Amino acid sequence: MKQNNYVIGITGGIGSGKSLALSYLQNKYNCFVIKADDIGNEVKLKGNSCYKDIVKLLGRNILGEDKEIDKSLMAEKIFADSELVEKVNDIIHPAVRKEIEKLIKENSKDFKIFVIEAALLVEAGYFSMLNELWEVYASKKTRIERLMSSRDYSLEKCESIIAMQHDTVFYENANNEYLKKTKRKDYYGFKIINNDSTPENLYEQIDKAMEEINGRF
Repeated sequence: MKQNNYVIGITGGIGSGKSLALSYLQNKYNCFVIKADDIGNEVKLKGNSCYKDIVKLLGRNILGEDKEIDKSLMAEKIFADSELVEKVNDIIHPAVRKEIEKLIKENSKDFKIFVIEAALLVEAGYFSMLNELWEVYASKKTRIERLMSSRDYSLEKCESIIAMQHDTVFYENANNEYLKKTKRKDYYGFKIINNDSTPENLYEQIDKAMEEINGRF
């Protein structure tokens, strides 16, 4: 199948090496990289699309002295309240998706391959935007070693964060469920990019995956 643009979704747990993969895709393959979390921060800024709705939902006590939404105050407000988290996500996710769609449309003539990186890629329902989904994978042991070394996290903090994040089985199941429902011929499924070894090994896997993708154009 020949097409003009191709969208890769990239997800994976903290410390798995998503940033390394994104940098390689951007530098070697001229991919247009979109980080959903960065856009999520932008739409919450004063004057932007989600600001008023979030302040209305959570109250003005989440604002800092500059009247911007304070991340730590917001996190404290919604901590351990799954219903409130869901309401915040219902405000933010559609706005982020709209901005991503806008970015792809605006840059579709200059870039062939787009990469969307998001921690909640599956939960936010991005499958319909993607041509394939990648999980950058690293074992729990490797991720903990990286986080303790690069971010000076304690073992307890690493384990706490990792315990809250999804694993490969979750992504595989979500992919399989989407495949059952979709009639699309331009969605090519789920791929694991293993980053449990060296950067060179990661790059080799990405090169192989990109060779397959370029063959579809």
